[in-house]
Amino acid sequence: MEHVETGHFPVLKKQVLFYINLKKGGVYIDATYGRGGHSACLLDSEKSISLYALDKDMEAVMAARERFRGIDNFKAIHSGFEDIDQVIEREGITRLDGVIFDIGFSSCQIKDGERGFSFQEEGPIDMRYDRSKPLTAWEIINRWDRNNLIWIFENYGEINKSRKLADAIIERRKAKKFESTLELAGFISEYYGYRKKIHPATKVFMALRIAVNDELEALRKGLDKAGKALSEKGRLVVISFHSLEDRIVKRYMKETPFMKIITKRPVSAEEEELDINPESRSAKLRAAEKNEE
Repeated sequence: MEHVETGHFPVLKKQVLFYINLKKGGVYIDATYGRGGHSACLLDSEKSISLYALDKDMEAVMAARERFRGIDNFKAIHSGFEDIDQVIEREGITRLDGVIFDIGFSSCQIKDGERGFSFQEEGPIDMRYDRSKPLTAWEIINRWDRNNLIWIFENYGEINKSRKLADAIIERRKAKKFESTLELAGFISEYYGYRKKIHPATKVFMALRIAVNDELEALRKGLDKAGKALSEKGRLVVISFHSLEDRIVKRYMKETPFMKIITKRPVSAEEEELDINPESRSAKLRAAEKNEE
């Protein structure tokens, strides 16, 4: 269900390099820097390119600036990909040969209990990629009304019996608000009364995270703006990790007249990669090329 980018094993590295089709002197954007695995692959593969890397997490941006210090053709920028048009204008980018989206969150984020992403790590119920933003998962789970809880559980978590779950959460928070990730995860486990292969809290945490960061709308905006900004024959390569994201990517590439799909079906990890990085199992890569004709 969830993607955890290792950084040491950038997901679908070989496939990304094939479909992005690097050009000498080309200009590229890594719209989801994370831990920098794909950025490093691009720079290692073609040293003449200019690469701009975006991330909402300022900690990731600072790490990127340190990692690639002294490399003049790389720049890390604190921004979400939904604002890629503003980045392009601000940086004076006049051509764009490719954009990569790796839609997931890094192991640094999930292992840091203070970020609140994990139901297995003690911490505040936060879940913000950009910690300068005001909305947290604590606000949603403790203050949002029944209808809004039901909506995000159904639409972002695809959770069965969302109404009953929302009612249980509202009843519980009347007596005591949820204050930590483990407290919330424990309540959800107890509510369901069983534990399958996938932890019962997985979908709830995913729904909260998507709502906090407005991930799906950000993805729609990011794809649209990236596609419009691409130069003729520029490539858009997108890796997604669950059906909600993949549907948006598939629809965008299929319904945008100037985008020519170059992956007939989503590309998955090969056995060799799965052995090294099991997290790549749910990864799906789709690619398209801009064609103005």
